[in-house]
Amino acid sequence: MKNMISTDMEQDIKAVLKINSRICKAFETVDFRGAAAYLTPDCNYITFNGDHLKGRYAYVKTHEELMNSFFFRGARLEAQVTEARFLNDDTAVVIATGAIKLRWQKEAPASRRSITTSVFVREDDDQWRLASFHNCRIKKFSPFAKWLMKIFKS
Repeated sequence: MKNMISTDMEQDIKAVLKINSRICKAFETVDFRGAAAYLTPDCNYITFNGDHLKGRYAYVKTHEELMNSFFFRGARLEAQVTEARFLNDDTAVVIATGAIKLRWQKEAPASRRSITTSVFVREDDDQWRLASFHNCRIKKFSPFAKWLMKIFKS
């Protein structure tokens, strides 16, 4: 692994964001087998509800079942990258927000918005792949929860 940040970071970040976009596109095309090529074989993928998918096979199986179900068929992932940065020459972190918009919805409801953290690594074949992904629902504290936190603050 190299110790210095790449001199051609712009090209690297474009490559990482292109891979990220292709993985997101799988939610529209339902081509999770194709998208799995952009994951490391041992990728860790944490879903919004805390399921830990380990490896490409688990990623493909879970997403095909989900997106081929009656409820999610025809849904689209709406995602926006909010930050992308390098930890070193061979590791990038991408933060994004988004939600799945169901086929009968004009827009995805705020209650399904998530924030994600993706870790991409440059592998020996000089290709960027997703090594780790974590999805978390964006939820605000209720007024009651805020009140409780004030009371028990110490």
